[in-house]
Amino acid sequence: MTEENVTLTEQDEADIHRLYTEPDGVEPPTFHPVLQVWHEVLKVAERESETGVSPQWASKMVGSYAGVTFPDCLELHDRFFAKLIQLRDILAREIANDDDCLTYTTPEEDALENALHYKNLLMLWQMAVLQWELDWDCADPMAAVELAAISEVHKIFFGNGAQPGMTAYLDNIRFEFNDDDQADLASALEGLKAGTGE
Repeated sequence: MTEENVTLTEQDEADIHRLYTEPDGVEPPTFHPVLQVWHEVLKVAERESETGVSPQWASKMVGSYAGVTFPDCLELHDRFFAKLIQLRDILAREIANDDDCLTYTTPEEDALENALHYKNLLMLWQMAVLQWELDWDCADPMAAVELAAISEVHKIFFGNGAQPGMTAYLDNIRFEFNDDDQADLASALEGLKAGTGE
């Protein structure tokens, strides 16, 4: 999530344990759809949004982003989690559209049967990030804070070169995002830019 220390409650640990065990001595499952993994990773966002800003995280943000000061870190924390929750809600809506999407038990099934969900999410998440970027105003007094929030969320979802983001989980199921998919995504993003006069 963030580079703050995320503390799991006993309930969180029980939920994660339940993912990897089955009752009645049945062999624990060895696979869960990437949608479910993403859901588990992001479900702590609401709780984490209510935690305070740690000195370590504030120091990292001030050291990483020009124009961000220690007094800005509470606002940055709030904006970061608001964006994270927005992308989590996009995932939740996608999962809610298909009763079977979390039932697949092999990487092959997940890649095949949930392909449309993954393509939709890659598009919708990137469109949300692009919209934040289009709405960003360099003259805003909080411009540095907003840009830092966008950048931190982007890193969590899409990585930053040195560190993979959540979308890297798709490599585990050999999900293919082909040239046609890339073209569709580029067209959707261009359409969003055109709609704002950029």
